[in-house]
Amino acid sequence: MPEETLPPDTVLIAHATVHLANGESFDLLPFESREDVKSRVTDLMENWAKSGFLLRGRYVYPWHQVARIEVTSVEEMSSAESEQRLIDWEINDQYGLQQGFWKTKKAREKKDETKEEGAEGQPHAAG
Repeated sequence: MPEETLPPDTVLIAHATVHLANGESFDLLPFESREDVKSRVTDLMENWAKSGFLLRGRYVYPWHQVARIEVTSVEEMSSAESEQRLIDWEINDQYGLQQGFWKTKKAREKKDETKEEGAEGQPHAAG
């Protein structure tokens, strides 16, 4: 069966989701290729498996925590459209990672305040 040839000014975009062993999941930035997006995804997964780690923003996941990586969709679009959409995805991805950081930071501050309040309410032992 002959392979389908894309028009010269189009690219393939593959969307992938990582599923962790603990049940969490997250989307990776889309993969882009003019000719063979499947090879791009496969190469990246092989490199992650060899290194033993999956890097995602400021997070490092040991490879054994990754249950599976699922390609959820593949789109064909013009090069110009893909460039703009990839910029948008990267901006949104960075925004999401930053929001996750601040949520973590706030939760940590609340715990510290609770510890300080608890320490003040404790009677001091006389020495």
